[in-house]
Amino acid sequence: MDSTSGFGELSDIDRSELQMAYGACVADIELFTRQQWWAGAYALVIYALLLAGVHQLVDPIAEGGVRHWVLVLITWAICLYGLLAIKRMQVSIVVGRRRLDRVRAHFGRPFQEIWSIARPREDIHRMLYGVMVLGAVLVTWMALDKAYAISLPMPGPTPLS
Repeated sequence: MDSTSGFGELSDIDRSELQMAYGACVADIELFTRQQWWAGAYALVIYALLLAGVHQLVDPIAEGGVRHWVLVLITWAICLYGLLAIKRMQVSIVVGRRRLDRVRAHFGRPFQEIWSIARPREDIHRMLYGVMVLGAVLVTWMALDKAYAISLPMPGPTPLS
């Protein structure tokens, strides 16, 4: 690691500490990213179980109770918890990236030139947010549809039919 960034020559201890910090930051970012994906996957599994519950527990003929509302509340509680978990992990990822940037500031000019090439933003967490909310909306719609027989309007006849 050639120190040409204005910090002076680094000692062997400084170099090994920078290597350790770099490795720890990369491992943390990898862990939090993997946990974001797992949170999304677990939410989808829970949504599938809730849909099974909708079909097993909600009876539109005899339904005067609150089973469908309980399932809807559980769905949105899972959704909110998942969104908060993904957000917390995203904050940790951003902190890890900032730490990496500080470590990289001590790297030499050739590394800095290579690393300065623009790369696309990583917005996977936003896709996970969308999946979480869309899943909750679908479970809610199916629960209320089953309980109250509310369905989407069917399209009218087409010229080909």
